[in-house]
Formats: sequence, structure tokens, C-alpha cells
Amino acid sequence: MKKILKFINENPNSKDIALLSLRLLPGYYFIVNHGWSKIINPAKWEKLGTAFTKYFGGILDFANPFFGFVAAFSESVCAILITIGLFTRSSSFLALVTMFFAAFKHITTTGSPEKAWLYFSIFLALMLLGPGKYSFDKKFFSNHNEI
Repeated sequence: MKKILKFINENPNSKDIALLSLRLLPGYYFIVNHGWSKIINPAKWEKLGTAFTKYFGGILDFANPFFGFVAAFSESVCAILITIGLFTRSSSFLALVTMFFAAFKHITTTGSPEKAWLYFSIFLALMLLGPGKYSFDKKFFSNHNEI
């Protein structure tokens, strides 16, 4: 155990490896288990949009397909971007907003909000910490003035 802790503490790449794993595994499962089936099926967008618009007393019901598309987009395209580390912070923001409303939907209707809150916290961490060194963001958008 001491060797493992020593390796983690002395390895200058341990934070970047952790951020890579935080992007790869949740990103993959987010796409496969949530996003892909929603983005390829526009018929679901109307129902998905109600998770957001139902809290506005019917005023925004006309926008259900749009908000459903945004949810499907964040759970698929943004998840792909997060996984490869491209536009990670903005993609994580869209994904965490979507997970906030998904959790709220589960709290006010049926089901457990646990998965939504877990994804929310992962995307919050990625939004705040960034993608790390092993990402396209680092390759294309690094300012080389980091401390």
C-alpha cells in the first residue's frame, strides 16, 4: 500500500491520469447507456423536453422538442467530446445541467436520482478541473503559460 501511495504522490502525471479515467469511463457509459438511443430517435425529444418545461406551467411546452434535442445532444455529442477531451469544459457544463434536470425529474416523479447526481458530480469536477494533459483541449488550446 505504501508503494502505491508513494507512486501516486510522486508521479507528476497522477492528476492527469485521474482526469483521463474520469473522462473515458463515464463518457463511454453516458454515450452507450443514455445518449445514443436518444440522439438517433427524434421521436423521444418531445418527451425528454418535458423534464425541463413542465416546471413553467405550460408556457414553454412548444419548445419541448428543442429542449429534448439539447438533452439528447448533451448525452451523446457532448459525451463524445468529453471522452476525447475536446471542448471539455463547455461540454461538461451542458451535461451537468442536463443531469441536474434529470435528477430533479426523478425526485419529483419516480425512480432514483442517484445516477443523475453521480454524473452531475463527475461533470462538475471536469468542468472545474478541465480535461487534463491527455486531451485534445491540451493539444489544441493550451496557452503554454500555465503554472
